[in-house]
Amino acid sequence: MPQHKTRPYMHSSSYSYQHSPFIISRRSAANERHPTRNEDNILIDEVSGLFAVFDGVGGSAAAEIASQTAANATINAWKRILTKEQNKRKIYNWLEDCQERDLCQILESLILESDEQVRTNGADRAGTDDLATTVALAAFCRQPQTRDYTMVHAHVGDSRIYLLHAEENIKRLTSDDGLLTKLVENQIVDEHHALRIDQAMRADQLSDIEYSYFRLRGGITQALGGPLPPTIHTAQTTVHPGDRILLCTDGIHDNLTDEEIENIIRTSPRTAAARILVEHARQRSHEDRSQTIRSKPDDMSAIVMTCRI
Repeated sequence: MPQHKTRPYMHSSSYSYQHSPFIISRRSAANERHPTRNEDNILIDEVSGLFAVFDGVGGSAAAEIASQTAANATINAWKRILTKEQNKRKIYNWLEDCQERDLCQILESLILESDEQVRTNGADRAGTDDLATTVALAAFCRQPQTRDYTMVHAHVGDSRIYLLHAEENIKRLTSDDGLLTKLVENQIVDEHHALRIDQAMRADQLSDIEYSYFRLRGGITQALGGPLPPTIHTAQTTVHPGDRILLCTDGIHDNLTDEEIENIIRTSPRTAAARILVEHARQRSHEDRSQTIRSKPDDMSAIVMTCRI
């Protein structure tokens, strides 16, 4: 059955490691209904090129523990793999050759280990086995003899990854593990119809049945730490100089439409884009439901990466 979701690993506004090919902006803000407990977590390892967002499921301290546990397990496993591959050196850095390793398989192994840690250590910490978290994860390696990078990404749940090329509309690289995806899979609606429901701003844009789908779209069908091992979605794409990449939890994309997200990312300073996304999503969450059906208080987290030109 769908699980309805209501501490950042690293959550300062922005910084840039001097040798990184990306300018990084990040921000995470707790739900104003529980301002001292952020159930989201951000993972940034700019030295090695690993980025992720996690969103704890359930609206409780267990949700916070789930996302923290998954973030810690992910970065520890990643460092262990890189240290082993680089002949046990303590210094690990950006992967140089995309052809030398199966990054999709590596990301799958990271997520499976995180899932196991949530089920075991996380459950012990929380004092319950009723805890889970989403994940959206991205890793990068250089393409030989070019200025491009291959981004390999993986996700479980409804945290998303977007890619914005300079001359193209924003592209969503992930499909939520949720109701609308199931409706498409079962041929009840097509992808265009599902997107129109997902991007609606007002109830009068939808039929009664479409509005019921909209209201249930936040129910996820799987997560890390859930009752069954997750089905992990992986893919890869090329990132060019000037491209911008967004990893975000549903507190961002439930409140803001893809068009609004694109406009903010495209027009914001590179070091402030994540902060501005969170600010706009929070403003939307304050709006009355008579103004927009998108208004939703939640934890809100975003990482925006701009590939240096």
